[in-house]
Amino acid sequence: MTEDSQRNFRSVYYEKVGFRGVEEKKSLEILLKDDRLDTEKLCTFSQRFPLPSMYRALVWKVLLGILPPHHESHAKVMMYRKEQYLDVLHALKVVRFVSDATPQAEVYLRMYQLESGKLPRSPSFPLEPDDEVFLAIAKAMEEMVEDSVDCYWITRRFVNQLNTKYRDSLPQLIPQDSSDAIVSKAIDLWHKHCGTPVHSS
Repeated sequence: MTEDSQRNFRSVYYEKVGFRGVEEKKSLEILLKDDRLDTEKLCTFSQRFPLPSMYRALVWKVLLGILPPHHESHAKVMMYRKEQYLDVLHALKVVRFVSDATPQAEVYLRMYQLESGKLPRSPSFPLEPDDEVFLAIAKAMEEMVEDSVDCYWITRRFVNQLNTKYRDSLPQLIPQDSSDAIVSKAIDLWHKHCGTPVHSS
């Protein structure tokens, strides 16, 4: 047997016994070993194949511009991102906008509002439709991303992408009455195809 036919046989065998994505995982690992990550290839890969949970946050952070493509900069940049996260969180606690009892998704929302200059005068003010969208995305991200700093930054950048690139399509995508159903369905599908969420183990 040639090397190619052995690999194809193994791929088919692995998929039949429930280990789908073995070859894709190897391909992703090869892409992630480059000194400078190729964002075009990562983007293409993430559109074609499901991202293994162990690499999902890293790939999202690179594709959303949270991390630069250069590996050697990742630790330093994430240190700055964490410092900014902690500074904004501290500011919100000082002005008593959030507390330790505030749900994490709402904390992310208030941080985002403060950083974008849209923090209301009081936490008791009703939420805007954009705030509801942010909360739905933040709650979904909490199910997939363990680290709170990563979760905030991924949610924030995802929402920014949504608002800048797909603003005109939003009313057709997440109607007010079906947003909870969409998030629930997405989480159910994720459970079915990707495993258990990080927080439930």
